[in-house]
Amino acid sequence: MSKKTNLAEALQKENIKPTKSIRKKTTDTETNNLPPSRQGKKGLTVFFYPDVIKQLKLIGIEEDLTNQDMVQEALNDYFVKHGKAQIA
Repeated sequence: MSKKTNLAEALQKENIKPTKSIRKKTTDTETNNLPPSRQGKKGLTVFFYPDVIKQLKLIGIEEDLTNQDMVQEALNDYFVKHGKAQIA
């Protein structure tokens, strides 16, 4: 089995100089192809035991709600509990 050649070594061997990458930097105002429902928002990942996820899904089915809807409601309730505005 032959050893793979380092890219830099291979370019040097062929006397090829790497060019600078021309990548446009993205800004906060750009949407990066996000759907309108996600524009201006950030993701939040949380981890729970499988039974919690199962129960949440069952409630979602029973109430015809998405996880997004249920978490939004729960966060707004939590904000009210702590004297904050309902902004979720």
